[in-house]
Amino acid sequence: MGSDLLTAIAALRPLLAGAAGQADSDRRMADETVAAMQAAGVFRAAVPKRYGGGEASLRTHLDVAAAVAAIDGSAGWLTGLWNGNNWCVALFPEQAQDDVWGASPDTLVSGALKPSGPVSREEGGYRLSGSWSYASGIWHASWAIAAAVLDDGPAAFLVPREDFTVVDEWHMAGMRSTGSNRFVVESAFVPDHRVLRLGPLVGGANVTPDVAPAYRTAIVPTMVLMVAGPQLGLGRAALAEVIAAAGQKGIAFTSFGRQADSVGFQLQLAEAATALDTAELHAYRAADALDRHAAEAVYPEELLRARYRADAAVAARSINRALETLVTAHGSSGFADASPVQRIWRDASVAARHGMLIPQVNLEIYGAALVGAENTVSPFA
Repeated sequence: MGSDLLTAIAALRPLLAGAAGQADSDRRMADETVAAMQAAGVFRAAVPKRYGGGEASLRTHLDVAAAVAAIDGSAGWLTGLWNGNNWCVALFPEQAQDDVWGASPDTLVSGALKPSGPVSREEGGYRLSGSWSYASGIWHASWAIAAAVLDDGPAAFLVPREDFTVVDEWHMAGMRSTGSNRFVVESAFVPDHRVLRLGPLVGGANVTPDVAPAYRTAIVPTMVLMVAGPQLGLGRAALAEVIAAAGQKGIAFTSFGRQADSVGFQLQLAEAATALDTAELHAYRAADALDRHAAEAVYPEELLRARYRADAAVAARSINRALETLVTAHGSSGFADASPVQRIWRDASVAARHGMLIPQVNLEIYGAALVGAENTVSPFA
């Protein structure tokens, strides 16, 4: 499934590359672009096979998001998030999955897991209100996942499009066309089958032989790695752009008519390339390990889960450091509006600041696990 999907993404390159600039200006992807990606099956990767999806491994998640992001960062981000949200929907009861995918495996799901409210119990379900920010892809989503806190802990609520409105407030330096706006729910009834307790899942409730292997990976490190996936593609794209220009572009106020002839430039390029290698090694180590645990229906111990979170954060940080080196080596022309390098740099800079990827948070959790100290940083570990 993975190789076929990567071939389909490669065929979409002219469309995605051609639409990226306008989408960045419009602060949302064009409907035609989204429809073409849906038709190619890009967003079915995580959908269960019984609905026509691919039940993709975590490694495939990373590869698919990275492949799209190498063409357009925002489109890659949405690929990672829409597929990631589909993965989350697959953890809900089957009746909820029927609600979402019964009509089409190409249904798009947005969401945000920072809890809002209020929420109150009613017969057969809950009455939910609230406001959730940074919901990537919300413009095109038919469903949204909204988090709220119940008496027994946090829970995720599946809400259909008719029950939420979108507030257009996503004005950012990068990842502009993700349209990661706020959505608002006002007194919507959510039936019990569309409510998913998060506490048991954080504790490994999905890691059981009764669940398909694709949905057995430990939920927190899985979601963190999914957020890191698009940045792999952004790093690769930046390196390719800078290398391609090096044979024709000179270095101002020097004797070098070609950057490629400068040892100093070569050293910068090597430094960036090895930082990107570091990112891939960490990201794929974690993804492959989580896929192995899932195949064996094993919930990894706390130390390993913390290490996988740290892997994702180190990967994102390494990509950001590589990009800083690359844009400096490439020169000031890379910041021209017409240059793809500046958009890559903007997109990656914003993506690296996602709350799940903050290095000091993930590394503190890992450091505490290394010395056997109690994790007091986050309940999501």
